[in-house]
Amino acid sequence: MSTGTKKLRDGSTLSRIIPMGILLAVLVACNPAVSAPASAPRSGESALPTPSSPPSSTPDPAAAFRADIDVMLDARDTIHFDGWHGMDRATWLADANAVTARASGLTDDERLTELVRLAAMPTWAGRDGHSGIFPFSADSGTHLLPLRWWRFSDGLVITAARPPYDELVGARVEAINGRPIDEVLALVEPLVPRDNASNLLAHSTIYLRVGELLAGLGVIDAVSPMAFTVTDRDGVRRDVTIAPVPADQDRSWMPGAPHRLTATDAPWLRDQDTVLWWTHLADSETLFVQFNAVRSPRSGVIREITERAAADDVKRVVVDLRHNGGGDNTTLGALELALGDPVIDQPGRLFVIVGRVTFSAAANFATDLERETTAIFVGEPMGGSPNLYGDSRRVDLPSIGQQLYMAARYWERSTPDDPRVTIEPTIAAELSSDDYFAGRDPALAAILEATAQE
Repeated sequence: MSTGTKKLRDGSTLSRIIPMGILLAVLVACNPAVSAPASAPRSGESALPTPSSPPSSTPDPAAAFRADIDVMLDARDTIHFDGWHGMDRATWLADANAVTARASGLTDDERLTELVRLAAMPTWAGRDGHSGIFPFSADSGTHLLPLRWWRFSDGLVITAARPPYDELVGARVEAINGRPIDEVLALVEPLVPRDNASNLLAHSTIYLRVGELLAGLGVIDAVSPMAFTVTDRDGVRRDVTIAPVPADQDRSWMPGAPHRLTATDAPWLRDQDTVLWWTHLADSETLFVQFNAVRSPRSGVIREITERAAADDVKRVVVDLRHNGGGDNTTLGALELALGDPVIDQPGRLFVIVGRVTFSAAANFATDLERETTAIFVGEPMGGSPNLYGDSRRVDLPSIGQQLYMAARYWERSTPDDPRVTIEPTIAAELSSDDYFAGRDPALAAILEATAQE
């Protein structure tokens, strides 16, 4: 099975190459799907965050801001394989110059927010979700709302909350500081690097947690306890106050990827930290395989899948990639070969569930299956692109103490002329908050319904 074209721009000495999937290490304070090191959490209770600063007392904040802009521009020009594939360089530079001209009058939070937006701006056209500023890692110095949430078909709903806010689990967010949540999300979205619109759905929920960004956008006045309007699962609407916590304390509450669905006891949500596992669903004669991280699985599991698929009581094989945000492409070969075996790869027998979190090396894997097998895709559009920019390099930004990540490699897993920025499922399946809290799996249900007459 071919591995696709892997093109790398050489010559930059700004920083080391970051392997495919390192974005997960930034998105997660402690992500079991990635082996990149992370700093240890602090112990103790969360302290109230310090308020946002007024306009900076730095002697020349405009010059400091300009220095960060110059670093970002150089990284696009020299590190990225095709840095201006998504927009015209002059357009970006004109925007950056306009912000620089008013930088002296901005607060620190506003300058951070503008830099995050400018870093994301060339990615708006897609394929470039690895390039940007991700100001929510444990060492970012920012403050995060102690909530996990998901953009369901029926709105933004809280799926986990740190005490004392755990009673909010299941509540739909209606507004922040009186601003309707759809309006707030529309303000946040330009800050988010992306491969496509589905990727934006996943990652916007992380940026929404950052207090400094909400302050920089004018949603709140300062990083301090803020007012939320929520509607609980009984339909009761009320206002609550929630305080952000320092980012380095966030992972002590809940490790793992904050853009994934919070794990529950439901079979398809339960074992997200296991690289690769399978089960036989006797009622529907389905071999259900979940692949959660692109790295080497436990010894023997791929052979078990192939052997079990050959049994008479298996009518279909379902491979679930909904929680897989990427990893190491070099580990994909054995599983791809197994799924291409005629025992599994038969028309109408192999199904692949993808979603907004299916990104990076997981998107490469899905694209390989699309190209090399008869797999039928199910779920929602994939978060990664069939051809994408990845393998970021890290570059320090001197003024704001953040890191810029810039994709240095082009992964061409589809045809060179493929215009798509995602794989659209043949069988669509949306997830509502009612489905989630009831443990229902609409994607698997859609597969069984589509094949019921066979």
